[in-house]
Order: sequence, then structure tokens, then C-alpha cells
Amino acid sequence: MQQLFILAWTLLYFTPTSLASGWLGAVKRSLTVNTGDLCFLTAERTTLLNDRLYFQGGDYTFANGDTSAQEKQLYWLDLNTSFPVDTIIPSNALRSISAQGSQAQLGGAFFTDALLTTMYGFSAANSTDPLDTVEAFNTTTQRWSNETVSGGSFNGIGRGGSGFATTSTSGLGLGFYIADGLNGQGPPGLITFDASTPSTLTWTKTFGGTPNVDATAMLYARYGKKGVLIVFGGYRNLFEADLYDMSEIFVYDIDSKTWFNVTADGEIPGPRSEFCSTISTASDDSASFITIYGGYNIHQGRAYEEVYVLEIPRFRWVNMTRSATGTTETQLTKTFGRYQHHCELYGERQMIVLGGNIITDGGSVVVNAQSCNTSYPAIRLLDTSTFEWQQQFTPGSQPYTIPPRVAQDVGGGPQGQVKSVTPTSGFNNSALTRIFNKTIPRLTVNPGSISTATNSTGGQPPLSTASASSSTPTGAIAGGVLGGVFAIAIIGVLLYFFCYRRRKKTLRQRGGCKESELSSHASVVRSRNAFHETHAEDRPHEIDSNGFVEAPVVHAPAKPACYEMSSSNE
Repeated sequence: MQQLFILAWTLLYFTPTSLASGWLGAVKRSLTVNTGDLCFLTAERTTLLNDRLYFQGGDYTFANGDTSAQEKQLYWLDLNTSFPVDTIIPSNALRSISAQGSQAQLGGAFFTDALLTTMYGFSAANSTDPLDTVEAFNTTTQRWSNETVSGGSFNGIGRGGSGFATTSTSGLGLGFYIADGLNGQGPPGLITFDASTPSTLTWTKTFGGTPNVDATAMLYARYGKKGVLIVFGGYRNLFEADLYDMSEIFVYDIDSKTWFNVTADGEIPGPRSEFCSTISTASDDSASFITIYGGYNIHQGRAYEEVYVLEIPRFRWVNMTRSATGTTETQLTKTFGRYQHHCELYGERQMIVLGGNIITDGGSVVVNAQSCNTSYPAIRLLDTSTFEWQQQFTPGSQPYTIPPRVAQDVGGGPQGQVKSVTPTSGFNNSALTRIFNKTIPRLTVNPGSISTATNSTGGQPPLSTASASSSTPTGAIAGGVLGGVFAIAIIGVLLYFFCYRRRKKTLRQRGGCKESELSSHASVVRSRNAFHETHAEDRPHEIDSNGFVEAPVVHAPAKPACYEMSSSNE
């Protein structure tokens, strides 16, 4: 019996991981490309609402379909189901609904209402003249509508684009956009979109100290009486390619409508634009941490495969690139970088990276735009607590904990208790000290349930009854089938082994073959096939232009030919 257990364990351990994963009911990821898979997207607008990651606008490339094309669809991924990441987006995980009007425009942003049921497309209208309307999508009824916004005409094509400064507040119904003043829009100003009362939408534009920025990052943080906006990176002047130093941080206090400047220190990233960013907060609210990924430096002609953390309110940069493990891109023979992508944070810990252009160092060609190659993932997932790139999105999120290296830097622990809460040289304005000494409590919002109603533009329902009720991806089903076959094979091997021992014992009693002739000629070849999770220290298998991987060969056991069993032993 002990030998049987050892044999079974050996077969399970050394079997290609894809089969083992299928046997357990979940294939981690596939390196094959199927018709309809989403291979590339860029300059899209995104929002995370009701456990769905919505995205729209920009350019898309599908397997055996459109290439670098603008699609008049609203897409989403259901975050209540598991799906592979660090690869292309499989068609069976992608949902869509026909878009209204001209929502295929590049860039822009989605703002949300206070109830987290409706999202509004900003910079989505196909009009060179500013409009006082926005296109709205209600996620409960799944219907489009045009909504009038009082206070001015601020919506139109060109606002936002691929290089924008926008952010939205979860549960407050506020959205912010910096009009850069570079496309005939007048002096730079901050536009505030207010959907706190969904029946009465308003927006205002304020000037007075608004920085001139483009292709930058802007995030909302729960400090002060009403919160603050933190802005950094991108261009001071896009047409002159004048990049900001990443140590120069702008802070906007929403309550007093005042802009401040803060100088960050630490391991400062190089100047860049078109990176993505998210913000997480320690469980005790003692500090917040902005994670940025990627970006583009126009002077060096390179994109970055780098990850940094900006500690708030200490305003100190920490380079976490070396800590970010498990990435496909960094294992390739050339150095790749990504820009014009977007990030959304799920559960304050899982940073979902969507789309983006990928180029090599010193190159100008976007290598992922025209073809489907699984080496250039359309979606990625970074755990901002462990800084490990994931290969599978799993619903539910563990609480955010401060990464050990960052916790050591700020003098805190995993849950917070942060001691360093001011810049190294202190704030240059006493008002900033007061603002960052106060934290707004977290909000809990319970949005309405998701329905599957037909949208008002006559498009098809986004989900059929079958697709809505099923959360098992096709890959997992295939893996289960393969796993079932493998399980039967194991049982057959065990039965053969058991019978073989009985027959060997019978032969010994009958003076049959010699013991040396009965030794096993079989050997198990340990291999890691194409479906195995790739770690930083692993070398990936060679991938052809279609994204296929040549699987390693597993040799079958040689057949012993020592004796022939008589009919009495059968």
C-alpha cells in the first residue's frame, strides 16, 4: 500500500500542470488564441462598478477580427467569476452591449453617481463644440440615456484624449477633470462633475492655481474635510514635450478649493507620461499608498516596465520594481514597457491593469497592436500587498496590508500604525498639515442589483440566462475533462501495479523470471508545460507568432518483456 501511495503521488507531482489543474477543476491559463479573444486595447476609459470592470472607447484588436479598430460597444468583465490574467482576454470572459451615440471616441473618463448605479461618459461626445449633456448608462436597468448637466458646456471631443487628468470618487458622486488649456480651451481649470444627486447633475469650472498638466495622474484621497486630489507626472506643455519631474506633486483641497505644491523625495521615478495609478489605504487610515505602473518618456523614446509606490502623506517614493515578481513581460529576451493603459483597484489590493501599448527599449513600434500574442498581455493583475503579478483573477479580496518594504520605510506594520506621516522636511504650508491630519471615514454603499434587461438602443441583452448563471469558463471545463481522463489513467496504473505485484509473487513461487529481469523499465520525466504558472526564475517556453507553445514530451514507460503470463494467471 505504501508503494501505491508513492506511485500515485509521483504521477500527480510530475504530471504536466495543465492536466493536474484540470483535474482540480480550474485551468489557470491557456496560451492558445481563439476567435473573438481580445488581444489589444488602448486609450480606453474604464470604471469599476458593482463588481464589474467596464471599459469603452479606444482601439481594439480581436483574434481573427478587427485590428486596431474603434468599437461601438461597452465591454465588461464580471468580477464575481474567475478568469485568466497576464494573457489575452478570453472571449468567454468578455461581455458587451451596444453603445449609444458616439461612445467609440478615444480616451475620456467614466464618472459615477453617489449610488454607484450609473456611469457617465465624459469626453465621449462626437462634437467639436462643448456640450452640456453626457451619455449615461444605468447598470441596474442596463439602458442608455442622454442627461443634461447644468452649469455650463464642458463635454466634447478632445477633452481627455489619451492623456487626461481625471478621477472619480467612489460613493460621493464627484468626478474631476483638469482642462489643460492646450487645445484652445482657455486657461487651465478644474472641472467638477457632481452626480451626488443623480436627478440633478451639475458641473463647475474653477481656476486659481490649477496646474497645466496633460497625460498625468490624478487620484482622490480621503484627507481634509471633503478629500484632496493628488496630481503628478505627465506634461507641463505637451506640444513642447516638457515633462514634469516626478518629485513635483500638486495637492488640491476640495473644501477650500486651494492648490498646494509638495516636493517628494526617495527613489524618484524618471519623468514619464501615460502611466496608470491606484491608491490603497492602511486599515487604520494612518497612511495611504499610491501605486504606479509603466509610462512613457518621449525624450528617451522608451516605455517603462516599472512599479513605484508613493507614500502619503509622507510623500516619499519607493521603487518596487525589483519586488514585483511573476511577470511575463520581464522574462522576455528584450526589455518591454507599457503606456496608455488603465488601472482599476479591486478591494484596495488587486490592481487590474487593462490594455496599453507595448514597445521595446529604443523602439517606436507598438508590438502588440496588430497581432495576437500571449506574450503581450491585454490584462494583468498586481497584488499591491505582496507585489506579485498574478495569473488568475479570483473573486473576493483579502484585506490590504502594507508591503513589508514600504512598512519598514514608513515605520509601521502590515495594518498601519505608520509613524512617518509628514515629508522629510515637513510641509511648506501649515494648511497642508491640518488637511493631512484629518481623515474622512470610509463609505459603504449598497448599489442596486444587476438585471439583464435589453438596452434602449435596441441592442441584444448583454447576458443570456445561461451566460449570466454560469461562472465556469470554457477553459476550466476543458481542464475538467482532461483531468477526468487523467484520473481514470491513474486508477488504471494503480490497478496494473497491484496486479503486477500479485503476478510477480506468483512467478516467484513458480520459479519464473529472475528478480533483476522484473525491474521497471518505466521512468517519469518531470516537466513544466505551457500551462504552468511562470515565475521570475523560470525560462518561458518558446512561443510562436500565433501564441502557441510547444509542450515538452513526456515519455511513456517502456514495456517489460520478461515473461508471458499463462491463462491460469489471467
